[in-house]
Amino acid sequence: MICAGMNIFPNSGHAAEKITVYGDKTYPPYSYVQNGTYNGIYVQILQKAFARMDGYDVQIKPLPWKRVLLGIEKGHYFAFFPPYYRPKLRPWIDTYSVPILEEGYGLFCRKEVLTKPRQNWPEDYKDLQIGTNLGFAVPGIDKIKFQKAASTIQNAKKLMQGRIDCYASNNISSLYMLNKVGADLSKLKKSIQISTEHGYLGFSGNNNPPYKQDFIRQFNDKILEMQKNGEIDAIVNEFIH
Repeated sequence: MICAGMNIFPNSGHAAEKITVYGDKTYPPYSYVQNGTYNGIYVQILQKAFARMDGYDVQIKPLPWKRVLLGIEKGHYFAFFPPYYRPKLRPWIDTYSVPILEEGYGLFCRKEVLTKPRQNWPEDYKDLQIGTNLGFAVPGIDKIKFQKAASTIQNAKKLMQGRIDCYASNNISSLYMLNKVGADLSKLKKSIQISTEHGYLGFSGNNNPPYKQDFIRQFNDKILEMQKNGEIDAIVNEFIH
């Protein structure tokens, strides 16, 4: 019983529990690798939150999103970020943290395909090729023609080359990468808002160490504190201004 207690509450004066949390490596400006360094809005938020948690030594590791999802599903990984809340699509995620960030999800299109009204998603977009990222769950996209690419930057280039008509993604991420690749924004137009999503820290239902609930509780507390004191807003503003 004493040993179990030590594991459940690793902040009781014993060595910190070493944990690896995995994140998407190609989701700028939220999480991305640049010059060998993992950075981004979520990365900086999580680094601050983890550093303030008692009893845990947390490493954040970037991987391709599809590989992250598979590792969580198989129970090889404990936690990952930043999934949207999809309990039916991903039943192997048994717990989501408190919402970390609100993200607007919409369409950026080439202007010429918006010459006729397209007010309804996905019905008004069935004649177009829509790009999205591998592993990203876009509501309603299974009802239309779509192409998947490994990263936001690949989709931004395909949009500018006319290989897709619209790109369905996070609004801030799309603008960030279109600017990065030198896109002529005068040829593009933001279309409709598909949804408002929230990013979370998700936990595998097939990886259940004894400290799991304590880790989740502490993480949630730190995120709520950072939201309340304005730290999260400050991190976001650093990246988009």
